[in-house]
Amino acid sequence: MIPPILHQTWKTDSVPARFQDYVASWRRHHPDWTMMFWNDRMLLEFVAEHYPDFLPTFCNYASGVLRADAGRYLLLHHFGGVYADIDCECVARFDPIMNQDRIVISTEPASHARVQAGFRGLPYLLFNGTIASPPKHPFWLHLISLLPGLVHAKQAIDATGPCVLTSAQLGYGDQSAFAIHPPALFTPMDSAGNRDDDARGPTLSIHHWAGTWWTPEPAAGWRSKLRSSAYRRWHHLTRGEHLDEAAAKASVDQAVLSSPPPSGQNVAILVPLRDAAQHIQPFLEALGALDYPKEKIKLVFCEGDSRDESWETLRAATLPLAGKYRDALLLQKQVGVDIDRAKRARPRLQRVRRGAIAKVRNHLIDHGLDATDDWALWMDIDVWRFPEDSLKRLIGTGHRIVVPNCLKVAGEGSLDLNSFVTTRHAKDYRYYRDIRGGLYQPPASGQGRLYLSDVRHLDSIGLDAVGGTMLLVDAALHRGGLRFPEIPYRDLIETEGFGALANDLGIRPVGLPKLEILHVPW
Repeated sequence: MIPPILHQTWKTDSVPARFQDYVASWRRHHPDWTMMFWNDRMLLEFVAEHYPDFLPTFCNYASGVLRADAGRYLLLHHFGGVYADIDCECVARFDPIMNQDRIVISTEPASHARVQAGFRGLPYLLFNGTIASPPKHPFWLHLISLLPGLVHAKQAIDATGPCVLTSAQLGYGDQSAFAIHPPALFTPMDSAGNRDDDARGPTLSIHHWAGTWWTPEPAAGWRSKLRSSAYRRWHHLTRGEHLDEAAAKASVDQAVLSSPPPSGQNVAILVPLRDAAQHIQPFLEALGALDYPKEKIKLVFCEGDSRDESWETLRAATLPLAGKYRDALLLQKQVGVDIDRAKRARPRLQRVRRGAIAKVRNHLIDHGLDATDDWALWMDIDVWRFPEDSLKRLIGTGHRIVVPNCLKVAGEGSLDLNSFVTTRHAKDYRYYRDIRGGLYQPPASGQGRLYLSDVRHLDSIGLDAVGGTMLLVDAALHRGGLRFPEIPYRDLIETEGFGALANDLGIRPVGLPKLEILHVPW
């Protein structure tokens, strides 16, 4: 049973005038209920007393909306009852649902799901502004267990809101625990004030989408348009040599693009390296622990431009591998680029640096892959820990281009920021302002991209670009001409340009946020 308790939260005890009628509507329809109003300080004390293990996560949230989201789930677990945002208006008694021993929830309007759920691979979006629950329901602890890994997610809907709530519900073992209703029950209108297409059934409350924590980007004014035009013209004048999009797409064999993923299991592990003598032996030992038949693995290394003993160390370390793997090839490619490792991340160096890496990768394609290889697994030599079943999990997705989530520290933010989903597509002056050397290089903290750690609640997500710390590719795509751009393609280069080109050819790369691999922390 759902107890007759209403939970509402606000920053302080002073509810803004524009919400007071909505708050009063709950008392009007339910004069017999217990009304529990929680300000931020009360919520903090509640979490500290009843959920002390969650307190560090709660206190690490950067905004009040995240604490309010997490707090409602804890309140529903501890007390049960109904939670309602203060911009939700009650329009009927909740008696028809109060005898449930399930969590009663509604989906968000379809117009919201199209924007936020679709690219995340979610079939719908659950509304977390009004929820009814019996006390101590174990689902809430399941949901709470996902939140620490999302504490720094860029978007609130992933950190604590409807997206992680939906992922948690879809991944919960007992689907009979939920009574999921159409939007009509709690949110019959979308944020634009339009009635939802699926607004059938009774309505008990209405969400008015006040958006107290979210401010939409304003429409561009004439100054912004003029500024964008000037930036765009300057970019086209100064971007330098770049790949023609039509020519790049035409260079890939169309027959290969329509082929299914390979059915064979032969893998070529392709490893570019430079100044990596200290990493070679530990890397080989880590590869040896992979839960994959060694007779199906070919190792291909390409060294170049090293100032240490990488080549000599590589030759000595691979000698004992004879007969253990399907094959082991050692290649060299000198590109003549000498960049101080301490300065390698500087934006002005990326065109030269990553263009050189692309040349080495393409050399590996040309001289390391052959018709016997079904898959190409790209790996950086300084990836030092990964699950033994990593390769099986990547292949098991059934996709032709797949990446795991590369980190420095397990459970924290992604290190390989070349794997991303674009969430801001406008090419206005803000876009061109972040171009350096003909490459789009926005700050990692910007809101235009989501990285794999931002969506750690998802099993997989389609990507607009990929990184190469570990990257699985259908080898036929490489043999068919899908290579790593050595000069910018759509303002991206190397693995990012590769991912963009693959997308343009109809091959959607996929990222696995929950498959975590570790890069050395330097």
